[in-house]
This record gives sequence, C-alpha cells and structure tokens, in this order.
Amino acid sequence: MPLSRIALCVVLLGLLPIGCVDRPLERVPTGQLQESTHYFPQTLEKDIDILFVIDNSKSMLDEQINLANNFPRLIDALRNPKLGPDGSGRPCVEGNTSGCKIPNVHIGVVTTDMGIRLPGHSGCTQNGDAARLQSQPRGACVGPSDPYISYIDGVTNVNDPSTKDGVEQVKQAFSCIAQLGIEGCGFEHPLEAARRALDANVNPGFQRKDAFLAVVFITDEDDCSAQNPQMFNQSVPDPFGFRCFEYGIRCNINDSKPGPRKGCRPLDDPDSTKHWLFPVTDYVAHFKGLKPPGRVILSAIAGDTDSVVVGSDPQGPFLQWTSCQGKGHGKAAPAIRLRSVVDAFSKQGYFSTICIDNFGPALKQLGELIITSLGGQCLSAPPLSAGGGLACHAGDALGLDRSGVARTCQVGCLDQVECVVELTAPDGSTQPIQRCEPSKFDNLADEDCGARCPCWRVVPKPAECLPGQAGSPYGMEVLRKDKPVKGSAALARCATTPERWASVKMAEMPQCN
Repeated sequence: MPLSRIALCVVLLGLLPIGCVDRPLERVPTGQLQESTHYFPQTLEKDIDILFVIDNSKSMLDEQINLANNFPRLIDALRNPKLGPDGSGRPCVEGNTSGCKIPNVHIGVVTTDMGIRLPGHSGCTQNGDAARLQSQPRGACVGPSDPYISYIDGVTNVNDPSTKDGVEQVKQAFSCIAQLGIEGCGFEHPLEAARRALDANVNPGFQRKDAFLAVVFITDEDDCSAQNPQMFNQSVPDPFGFRCFEYGIRCNINDSKPGPRKGCRPLDDPDSTKHWLFPVTDYVAHFKGLKPPGRVILSAIAGDTDSVVVGSDPQGPFLQWTSCQGKGHGKAAPAIRLRSVVDAFSKQGYFSTICIDNFGPALKQLGELIITSLGGQCLSAPPLSAGGGLACHAGDALGLDRSGVARTCQVGCLDQVECVVELTAPDGSTQPIQRCEPSKFDNLADEDCGARCPCWRVVPKPAECLPGQAGSPYGMEVLRKDKPVKGSAALARCATTPERWASVKMAEMPQCN
C-alpha cells in the first residue's frame, strides 16, 4: 500500500484504545524510504526497571568480573541534569553530570540457569534458579534489603554504612550481587529466564506498571530455552553440546558435517509442536507486549554472529566457539537466537560483542540509549522531506561520500520534515497536532506556539540526540500554552530513510527536495 494511503493505526497496550487516524502523509516521498513511528512522552519519565540476565555457567568468571567492575559506567551515563543534583556537591550541568541524580530505578539480577526438568545430568538440577531474583551479597559487601536494588529520588534500599551517596550505593550493591559464580547449568536459558523473571508471581514488586523496562543479557553462549524437556534426554544419541544449535538454528547447510555455515537464523517453524526450543518470535511478541511501543529496551553482550563453524571429534559434531578467537579475549559461541530478538527492537535494541576486555564502553552506550528513551524526543532515523530528500539543519556534517569528501547540509529544511503527529492523553483520547509555522523551526528560542497551538517542530538536539544511539541528531518538540499532563505523549508517524546517519548512502542523498 502506498505510504500516502496508510492510516495511522496504533495500539498502545493499556494506554491507548485501538484506533486508526486516517491522516495520510501529504505526498509519497520518492526514493528509498521507510515509515517510522515515534512515541514521545510529554513529561520527563523518571522510572525504569532494569533486569540483568547473567550467565553463571563455568566459562563466565572473567565476564562476571568485567561486568561488576564496569557497571558504574552505565549508572554514570544515566545521570541527567533534568533530574536535579544528587546532593554530593559535584556539578550537575550539561557537559558535566557527575553530580546529577539518576532515574528512579529497580535493578534486578537473575541467572540463565533454568534447569533441564530431567534428573541425572551432571551440573544441572531440574529447576535451576527458576528466574528468581538474586540479591544475596557475594563476599564482604552490602546488597539490597529487597530482592532487587531500588533508587527512588535519591533514597536506596542499600544500607551501606561506607557511603551516604545513593548513586554510589547502587553501584556498589550491583557489584556485590552480580558476581553469581560459575556453578550454573551449562544449558543456558536467558530468554526464558527473562520472561519468567518479569512475571509478578515469580518476582513481585520488581516490575512497575508505568516504568520503562530494559532487559540486559550477559552470556558467552546462545539461548537454549527448551520447551521440550526431552531435549536433554541422555538416551538420545545426539551430542549434548550440539543439540541447542542443531534443534534451534537453520543455516545454508543443516547436517552435522564439519565446516562453516552461512545464513544462520533461528528455527521458527509455524507449527510450534515441532520445536525443541521456544520460538524466538514468541519472545519478541512477549517482550514487546509488556509495555506500550518505545518503552521496552533489549540489550545483549554476547558472542559475535559473523562466524559460525561446526567441528567434529570422536564424540561427534560440536559448535566451535570461534567468535572471540584471535581477539585475545577468550571464546564465545555465536548468539544467533539472542541477537535476532535484540535486533527485532530496532533502535530500542543494542547488541555488543562479549569479545572485549572492557565492558565499560558498551555499558556506557546502553546507559545513553536508556536515558535517551526516557527523556528523549529524538527521531530514530534520518528524516525525509515530502519530496524524498534528506531534511537537515544547515551546516550539519552528513558524513563522507564514496570519494571521501565530507558532505554538509547546504540549506536547512527541517520545517519540511514529513510527519503526521497527534497528542494522546492518559485517558486514551487523541488530538491531531499541526505543524508549527516555518519561523519556529529556525528560531529555537521562540517557544511560543503562536496561532497554531499546540504545534510540532523538528529541531537540532546535538546534546541529547547522539546519532549513534538515537538514530539522528534531531528531535521533535510540541509547543503548547499549557503544561502537559503526566502520561501524555506525542505519537508521530514520519517519513525516514533506512540509511544510517553519516553513512555513505545517506551523505549522498539529495537534500530538501
């Protein structure tokens, strides 16, 4: 169906009713395009629940230490001047947020050990840790008084006498509980552990109804969430170490002969009765269904998926752990199932290789993605004008073309961004929003909506909208006379390009046509 004839149909679970607003984009943009839907909270969001799913099998000792040592990088990335100073006396301004509060967080930790539901397998119990939150101190340190870490307006549930700084208490408590040991079952179930951990009957009080949600997987193996316990029957002749790959992945070659594999993807047969493992599409649907669009973030630090090789020894075929070889950081299996779930969340998903000796940059980037989602009005892809040209701000660097020449935006035309926008209230009612007058796009200091109230505009937000995380350096603002009601949001459907910001193809796009 042409883009100009697509109605804006959205279901925001529990927040908005099912509805279609037949407000087409004015013209069909030419060239390569996509239609992006953005959910922009109109009040500052302060609440997020973060669930860490950590592999506790025998190969994960160094990775757990790495995570515990670098977790502060994620927390520091969550500091935001809009949340106010944390009371430490350190600066809390744009460019130096070392003394700012972090959002109101619940931080929980679970293991990937869900057992195998069959007796007799060495190293695995029948039920494992059953997705219960792990909060006991690991060593001479102080953990939270609840099954999860809580930080609400500067007050924590960590009774650590060594510091009164709430943010530091959060950092220390996580390092205290996150080093889970390496006695867990070697058949990791990270996706199933996350699904069950977010069940209020399993971990009451952790997930809050109105909070954003982030799930972070840390593992050096792929997901092996089995729905059929016979997967681990020891009387089955197939080698144990090959079953999760054999029954869960499809490649260009699907037998057990040794050699490289290409085009590997999760096996998702429509007939779920044929599955040994739970289909990854079930997990994507489940996690997306937990919150309204844009309020769930999925991330993984796991094995690269660019190299898949089957080996062979006297015991039979096995999946070679090749992802980290040659990089000096151990080994990991390609996380094909995990990555497919993370990738399904597009800009709300973040995947990093586990083949690094310092998780700090990856955790910092995750924190930036979270804080952008909480307060952000960032467009998740480069926007297009009605004629299909790149809409940009004059002077902005657009990247290098194929000849290595730096391209810049020649003429500003953010006022030509092609979007349809409506305002949604907490009760589910909607109100169309018109485009602001062109002068409002050029003069950012002019926040008076004038004769068009409320109205929307797209403006540069270089401090908030980092293209590597947000997708573009531009954000949408709604100008209005009254203060927005908590829980209200702007829902925008915009024409964008699938090309990555500053990529060669984007840099060479026609501008403002």
